[in-house]
Amino acid sequence: MRKHDPRWLIVTAANLLLWWLVGLTNHYVADAGVHFYVGGLFVVYSALRLDRKHGLIAIVLTGLLVDAVEPVPYGTSLLLLGLVHATLLYGRQRFPREGAVFGIVVALLANLFLVIALSFLLVGANPRPGSAWLRVFSDLLASQLLLLVITPWFLALQDRAMELAAIHPGTGRRVSL
Repeated sequence: MRKHDPRWLIVTAANLLLWWLVGLTNHYVADAGVHFYVGGLFVVYSALRLDRKHGLIAIVLTGLLVDAVEPVPYGTSLLLLGLVHATLLYGRQRFPREGAVFGIVVALLANLFLVIALSFLLVGANPRPGSAWLRVFSDLLASQLLLLVITPWFLALQDRAMELAAIHPGTGRRVSL
């Protein structure tokens, strides 16, 4: 393993790039009344392909940076992303870690959990929580469809970034190009 291992930095930068792109997309589709949430995709690569230490660092930094710009109590995204990450780490020896199909399934399930958890935590502040649930489920459906499309691209982006840095994601060893 290298003295300075940038795997956590590469994954965090990719997560922030995705967060920025989804934010731009949300800005442009705001008139249509749709909001995309792709938080489940943040944990897939770090939980399935990185070692525990670097994956946890990437998730903690991503969670803190997301909390800094989102209208949620500080630490909410950190806690929820960390919970999903820990759950995936617990069972990852039984999972196929390579390939986009399993990554899509994990991203969809993680996103489903995160949207429902955030909704239960935050819908109570809405003056009409009953009508808010319909909006939550329509946004969830739109987000899940978006995840079906972008998950293979995002996993390939992170794989390519590791390849350009000449690092094996799981071990941190130098890989010859």
